Amino acid sequence: MAVHERAGAVPDAPWAEYAIRLDRAHLAHRTFLLGDEGGFVFYEPVAENRTDTNLLPIKWFGASEFGRKYLEANVVWVVQGEKRTRLDCRNQTGFVQYLDHVERSFLVGGHIVRQTFLVPNQWRAFIMKLEAEGDLSFEIEPEFDMRYYQAFNEDFSGYDVAISEEKLHVSNRVESPEAGSLTFYCCIASPDRVCFEAIAPDKRLRRHVYVEDEMREELIQRAYAETHVQVPDEAPLWDTYETTVYAPAIIRGTGAVSLVYAFSDVPDDADKTAQYVISHLSGIEDQKRADVGQRLEQGCFSVDRADVDTVYNQVLIRFNDALVARDVTIHTAGRTVSHWYAIFAGNKYFLDAWKRDENISLAALLDTDDYVTMRAILNETWQFQDERTGRLPHIIRLGEPLVYYSSDGTLWALQRLWQYTHASGDTSLLDAKYDMVEHFFEASLNFVQRGLLPSGGIIDRSYLWETWEDTPYTPRDGYPVEIELLWLTNLRHFIPIIRSRNPALATRLEQTLAEGMKTFDLFTLDGYLADSLTYGWQPRPELTPNPYIAFGLDFPLPPDLARSMVVLARQQLAGACGIRSLALRDWAHVLSPEFVADHQFVTKSGMASVGLYNYHRGIEWLWLNQFFVQGELRYGDNDTAFSLYVKPLVDRALDQGGVGGLGELNDLRGPLGADFQAWSMVSLITSLRAFTGIRVDAEGRHLHIRPARPHSFPTITCRRKIGETRFEVSARPITGGHSVQVRLLDRAPDGYTLHIGARAADPDAVHVRCTGHAVPEDQIQRVSPPAPEVDGEVWVVVPFDRAITVDFVGGAKG
Repeated sequence: MAVHERAGAVPDAPWAEYAIRLDRAHLAHRTFLLGDEGGFVFYEPVAENRTDTNLLPIKWFGASEFGRKYLEANVVWVVQGEKRTRLDCRNQTGFVQYLDHVERSFLVGGHIVRQTFLVPNQWRAFIMKLEAEGDLSFEIEPEFDMRYYQAFNEDFSGYDVAISEEKLHVSNRVESPEAGSLTFYCCIASPDRVCFEAIAPDKRLRRHVYVEDEMREELIQRAYAETHVQVPDEAPLWDTYETTVYAPAIIRGTGAVSLVYAFSDVPDDADKTAQYVISHLSGIEDQKRADVGQRLEQGCFSVDRADVDTVYNQVLIRFNDALVARDVTIHTAGRTVSHWYAIFAGNKYFLDAWKRDENISLAALLDTDDYVTMRAILNETWQFQDERTGRLPHIIRLGEPLVYYSSDGTLWALQRLWQYTHASGDTSLLDAKYDMVEHFFEASLNFVQRGLLPSGGIIDRSYLWETWEDTPYTPRDGYPVEIELLWLTNLRHFIPIIRSRNPALATRLEQTLAEGMKTFDLFTLDGYLADSLTYGWQPRPELTPNPYIAFGLDFPLPPDLARSMVVLARQQLAGACGIRSLALRDWAHVLSPEFVADHQFVTKSGMASVGLYNYHRGIEWLWLNQFFVQGELRYGDNDTAFSLYVKPLVDRALDQGGVGGLGELNDLRGPLGADFQAWSMVSLITSLRAFTGIRVDAEGRHLHIRPARPHSFPTITCRRKIGETRFEVSARPITGGHSVQVRLLDRAPDGYTLHIGARAADPDAVHVRCTGHAVPEDQIQRVSPPAPEVDGEVWVVVPFDRAITVDFVGGAKG
């Protein structure tokens, strides 16, 4: 189990209370990810294996950026006289994930050895430091794997190496069928006294075999007999688990050794980067800490619980550090793109801007008021458009043409554009993109039937799987429920905007919205919503998580239906960590009987992933948890929201998979897919911040605050911004109820109304005090429970002041 206390921390280590520490017994099957806030990442196992051939368990480790992999790993030897000891899992004693760097610790011949890694921001580089007690020397053998990230090299003749007394230069040229001609450059240099020595040319190519990838392929193929279909894994290169890496030199140093590894895709840049980092080493490390501090300040949140606060801050920094690319220059398809912003879907094979995933992940930037980055990403999103459908591109991938298969990506982009405008008060982006927005709605009306927007076979008649469940095994062609939820919600948001510019179109959209809301009733079954309607308007009755996106959109569901969905989810969809993509009750009639009956693959509560066959049919997805939290906070229970949908994510980030991160999937055996998946990490960030109940409306100049504190949270504290005013909200229990404090950190905003509320089973029984004085009854709004077992609400409108405290006593839930 991970330790997340301050004990044993370096006294001056910044934010040591948020460090995650692993002892020797908990190093296996853990990984770490560092990034430069610009799309360059360094991803490695916490502990390396004992043989070079099997050094790494999977093929995705190393130093990478958008579309390119540069370095596989470093083999490090400790030299004591004539004895060479390799640093690996046999002598590693611990690991610490700080917010800004990581540290491995070893015990070699009675001496403590430390290896640290740091990735400076906005530089394609990482810094490795080796320190040891006693008179020890080090030998380092960097192993390169310079290639297009989704294809192994077969030709190694393009590698070139140049060695001087001060630097090691390595380059490669690859002709990729997918991405064309790619160039790679690396410069390794040191501020210390080290020497570089060439390895003989016939010794430079080394075979690597990835044992976990091999085992994964065997599992998938073993399932073929019972699934009756031979389908691949969801990951590329899934059935290839052997390659060759390039080790051209050995680096020797004595005492404390620092090495800078710099990378580029154009000549000379790597050398310049290495020189700059070495010349400004102390300042670069200080800047990294300052950048982390800025992210923590911007996303400030605490519940006064060590496990939750540690994971929140780790996930927040890992997301911003490694998966949000800010102001990047990329070279693709013979052109240079400057000032590019994106959110990558994840690490490993997801280091691309999947626009659906990106738009969903923008929720974290929205919740932490990072409007600058959010605006820049939305601006990138709204650049290209399919003329016939009005859709935005599906994915931005190195060397590939734009495609428009996604039926939900554009709908999420519209939702985020509206939310950005609504929360920030900045209308300039919407004004700039309005013509594209209008064209999407006009083009969509050519496809709409009975007020709903179809999905499946729109771009290509044979391509039926246009939603996030994007495989042939979940086509969902017709009217998927989340597509209609997004479509109808966006109609509601954008009709007022369009009316002022194109009244005729607004009228048509109003009629579409009214008809669509009526047709939407076809989704309602026995206490839940169908997953989709066929093109023949028949409901597909499977219970899936997709209807629960309604809770994240504030879609007006009947309260009794919403309550029924919340209760049903606890029994059927809540998994060990994520949300089952298909309810337990539906496994038997969707999957083959032989597969369901085999306890190697299916148990009463879990299912093993066997590739695309059940990728979206029972495997748990972590990105969906946020919607179930939001459902519980409105129609369920605060404690259940945390214990069922958030606490498992906290435990996962501490104890399994990527340290301080959250992966794509969970199956019978644990974490699966990418170790650091953007929308999964965002799911934790937004889920925790949902407990604050803060809703910012800069357009309407309203601020609503209704905290929902589980009993296991001693307090909730969160910072937000409205207009140019920062404020801090604190919620804590008091005798007979709970107290909410709003403290302004800047001048009070002009013209804003502050609403503070609480949940209550009996709103009439709640007494309200504001800064110690009873609030007159005519200033209190009491909202009756909308359905049995659903709480009502109590609200009070108060003026903004430097510090305001509102107490709710007599049955109020905090």
